[in-house]
Amino acid sequence: MRIAVTGATGVLGQEAVEALVAEGHEVTGVTRRERGIPVIEGRGARPVVADVFSASDLARAFRGHDVVINTLAKIPVGMTALRPLAWREDDRLHQEASVAIAQAAADAGCSKLIQESSLFMYPDNGDDWIGEDQALNVRSSAFRARVTEMRAAVDFANRGRSAVILRLGQLYGRDPATTDTLRKVRDGAPVLLGKPSDYITLLHHQDAGRAFTAALKARSGFYNVGGEPIRRERWAKDLGREAKADKPARFFNDIAQLALSPRLEVQRRSLRVSSLRFFNETGWTPTIGPSTLGWSRM
Repeated sequence: MRIAVTGATGVLGQEAVEALVAEGHEVTGVTRRERGIPVIEGRGARPVVADVFSASDLARAFRGHDVVINTLAKIPVGMTALRPLAWREDDRLHQEASVAIAQAAADAGCSKLIQESSLFMYPDNGDDWIGEDQALNVRSSAFRARVTEMRAAVDFANRGRSAVILRLGQLYGRDPATTDTLRKVRDGAPVLLGKPSDYITLLHHQDAGRAFTAALKARSGFYNVGGEPIRRERWAKDLGREAKADKPARFFNDIAQLALSPRLEVQRRSLRVSSLRFFNETGWTPTIGPSTLGWSRM
């Protein structure tokens, strides 16, 4: 199968490209800059430089492909995430580039679009399980761009086309954000939001890459993709162990959490999310968990 991947030089995109190539697919990695070419070639794919905000430029890159996978994102690292302007590029990628990608995939005659999305759009549900039929809570300004992106993918699924939207769990692994978190854990700085008794649904980057490959078999629709939900107090212990710290990771105090911007406030939600629909549809299962030794080096 011929597959084009946008965001192919990002952590998530690189994992998707590598997983797809390993399965024998002919993969084209889309990069916005020339310096991304060796990154994509290093993962075994053919690179193409294109403007991700131009539907016409993307259509040229997508022509002749069966599937487009969009993994574009630009998440601020560390304390920079507290600044609203730090999210401007990420917003633009979801608000504008994702719309251009969906339009270009249709114009190029691609039959399937696989779109990365987020579990954080679900409401806090305490200890109760969350499935795909759970109503979203996207009133926060943090989700405006994500809603636009989601609608573009749904609009693509017309005239016999297929759109698979993967609501990914909180990503962790060998990436700048996790590396920064582990450094802070070693320094004894607070890193965790929510309450110790809350649930979190995690997803290692390697398993996320494999999920994009599995999604090739999925029918149109929304799918949750994550590992077994765990209490945040357990995640604190896992972070402490992985960081080789003396104690579990610390939580921000209540006062600090109340002062969070909408961007980070949504990460306080207790999300006990079921990925059973995706498991049943594709056979995908996670292979790396937060208790897997050395997960930050994989």
